[in-house]
Amino acid sequence: MTEKEFISGLTSGLNQKGIKVFPVEFINPKNAKQIKAPGKTLIPGEQFFGSYEVITTDGTLFYQANSHYEAKYIVYANLNNPQFINIPDNEADIKSAVTKYESCLDSIIKIIETEYRKTFPEGKNSTQIVNNVFRLLNLVRY
Repeated sequence: MTEKEFISGLTSGLNQKGIKVFPVEFINPKNAKQIKAPGKTLIPGEQFFGSYEVITTDGTLFYQANSHYEAKYIVYANLNNPQFINIPDNEADIKSAVTKYESCLDSIIKIIETEYRKTFPEGKNSTQIVNNVFRLLNLVRY
């Protein structure tokens, strides 16, 4: 088996098992503000004067979040290109959703690395394999 075949098989297997969708499977906020999504990929930016930037990949400022967790929440919620992003008013809900989602991503990473070591005991590309699988699954971990 080649690494390319491994990636393809693992990606298919993870898709069949079902990957949880953020944020709908991690939170159902009663009170939330809604912002229009940019239709572009978002990444966390820098911290300035207590707020955290969320920017597009071309460097354009999209949003100024009140916390690091809120910035991550917006980035993760935007992965599936929604029209709108609902941001809970409660910071604890935001932190809880992000923490649970990142735990889910970490378990996927652990599965990939474990399967890679079983399949390629002498392999040294586990990080590259994780990145390729995440790219194919449209996942990102910040």
